[in-house]
Order: sequence, then structure tokens, then C-alpha cells
Amino acid sequence: MTPAGPDTLEKELAGLARDADGDGDPEGRVVALLRAHRLLGHAVPRELGGEGGDLTALAALAHRIGGASPGAGVLWVMHCQQVAILRDHAPEPLRTRVLRRVAERQLLLGSVTTEPRKGGHVLTAHAAARAEGGTVAFRRAAPVVSGGAHADAFLLSLRRTEDSAPDDVVLVYADRAQSGATVLGPLDLMGMRAAGNVAMEFDGRVPAGQVIDPEGGFTRITLRTLAPVGHLGWAACWTGAARRALRQVVALLRSGTLTRTDSAYHALARARARIDGAEALVLAALAEHRARSAPLPGEDPDRAGARLDAPAFQILVNNVKLTVSEETCAAVDALLGLAGLAWGYRRDAGTDLERLFRDLRAAPLMYGNDRLAAAGGRLAVMDRAACSFPDTGLDALLTEGGEGR
Repeated sequence: MTPAGPDTLEKELAGLARDADGDGDPEGRVVALLRAHRLLGHAVPRELGGEGGDLTALAALAHRIGGASPGAGVLWVMHCQQVAILRDHAPEPLRTRVLRRVAERQLLLGSVTTEPRKGGHVLTAHAAARAEGGTVAFRRAAPVVSGGAHADAFLLSLRRTEDSAPDDVVLVYADRAQSGATVLGPLDLMGMRAAGNVAMEFDGRVPAGQVIDPEGGFTRITLRTLAPVGHLGWAACWTGAARRALRQVVALLRSGTLTRTDSAYHALARARARIDGAEALVLAALAEHRARSAPLPGEDPDRAGARLDAPAFQILVNNVKLTVSEETCAAVDALLGLAGLAWGYRRDAGTDLERLFRDLRAAPLMYGNDRLAAAGGRLAVMDRAACSFPDTGLDALLTEGGEGR
């Protein structure tokens, strides 16, 4: 998985996390550590020199990285999301060329979907691509790009043409030298500072072959790759962070640093129930993704991929992000309260509770939960399964086992 293993990685990241939280990591120490452990090729297929990690393997590793530093975990997941989009949807020879370079050189890919006036609404774009004699030119602002100061290349969302509707979106791959990237400055955020979030502008031009526009368009990219990798990967980071907070509070209780009272036990139990429930939802969604992604014997792989488009699965993916972001934040808030001013709220208390809480407070804001809930409600109206859990739910057990069994 990594040259020295996930335990070493987690320890090294935890050592960096406080410094990165303090200064926003302008030198890119987090990226350098991920690169040193050769994690940037994790989602690249093995035949192209990568680790060939699927979504389940990605989530397992994101849980460990996010446990040490939620900002680093989210940054890594977003890089892997861009790799997966290239892997699943990019045309040849772009796909092979870029993925080989990612694996060999450990390139960092930046996600450019935010824009002024629309925030992080992924399915629309204001800035447009301009086709000019076999090339595509673009000029674009991005209020937030994770790792943007250190990214080697970018995937940018753009309207197909200046006359296209805002939801007619294509992706453009651009090396940093092609992108005309300018970093406007770091974002002085409350948390998530290890993600290296910066504001940027782009004024670039690429060959037309670097447009990613598969059959089914950007909607297909979002349903099959962008949303599942992003939401389940992020959620795994957040559960890892909440588990770290839980371990630290339990250690304080075991050592006698915190007094064991019924109210303390009650708070601990409630926090753990939130974390256990959040993690169970992530695991259920990963199992559902595996079931829907695997082709049946003799089946066209694209037909298997189409099962990811179903409203029931998309609702599940959205609910993972919405629920886990709220439950892990609430759990760590309660744990910080249990640890109190001396061991939770103080930055020099010897625990990570204050930092983890600030990082997790961003989770409901990343692709805002109100927007996501509205989308989930619209999908629920479209769901022909009559609001049931997807195919691995309790109804499926009755169907498989037979009535009365």
C-alpha cells in the first residue's frame, strides 16, 4: 500500500498536521509526504504502473489518512477522484499518457469546479470553452482549489461553448504549463488548512484531444465516478478523524485524567454510536458500489456501470455525505465537550480534539448539505423503487431468503 505501511504514514502525517494547521502548509509538506509514500498513483490501473486501488481500497486508506489529518485526507481523495475520472472517462491517448505520468512521476492533479457566483455546484459552469483551430482556450476563476499551489495538472469544468446552457458541461485536462494558472493567495480558513486551499485564476489553451466528454456527458462522469469517489472517500476521512478523537478521549478516561462519571459514560456512548453509525453507512455504500460495478457473467461492463446511475444508488451516495458529515462533526463536538477546556478546547492540551473539530466543521459545508438534501429529495421522487434502500437492503434479504425464512 505504501513503502513503509499505513501505520508509519499515519504517524508521519499526524506529526505534520499541527504545523500545517498553523501555517496552511505553503511549502507543500503534505503533498511531499504523500508523494514520498507513492500514494498519488493509488487509483491508476496496475497495467499503467499504479496500484490499481478500487473505491473500497481508497476508502480504507482515506480513513487512515483522514484520521491523522482530515485536510490531507480530503486533498488526497480529491486527487484520486481526478485520477479515477481520467481512468474511467478520458479518451485515448490522453488516458494512457497522463495516468502513466501520474504513476511514474507521482503527479498531483487539482480539481477545478468552484466558480464565483455558483460556489461548488458541480453540475454547472459559467466559464466557457472556446474552440479555436484544433485547440480549446479558456479563462476561468476558481475561489477554492485544494492543493492548487502544488498541483502538476488540473481538470477544469467548463460550459461546452459560450452559447451552451450552464448545465452543458465538459472537463478539460491541462498540465500546469498549459493552464495559465495563477495562485491569487491562500485561504485563511477556520480549519482544513492541511488541504492547501488557495484561490486561483486560469487563462490557458490545450489541444482539443484533452477535452473529456464521454457519451452521456458530464452527468455520467458525475454519477459513476465523481460523486461516489468524492462522497465516499470524504466520508471515510471524516470517520477516521472521529475515531482518532474517540481514541484520545477514551485514553484520557482510562488514565484517570478525566473523571469517570455516569454523564461521561453517557456522552461517550452517544458519540461512539454516532461514529459507528456513520462508518456503517460508508461500509454499506461501498458494498453497494461493488455490487453495482461488477459485470455479470458475459455482460458488457458499460451495462454494469449503468447500475450506478439509478436514483436509489445516487440517493445513498448523497446520504452518506450528508449524514456522515453531520454525525462525525457532532460526535467530535461532544467529545471535545467531554474533555473540557483543559483537554479539549485548548490548542496546547496534548490532544487533537480542537483541530479535528475545526476540520470536521467544514464537512457539512463541502458541497453544502442543504443543496445536497434538495437534490436527494428530487431524486426520491424519481426513484421507482418507492424509497427503498438499494438492492442490498432488508427487502433484498427477504427476496433472496424467501418469505417467512
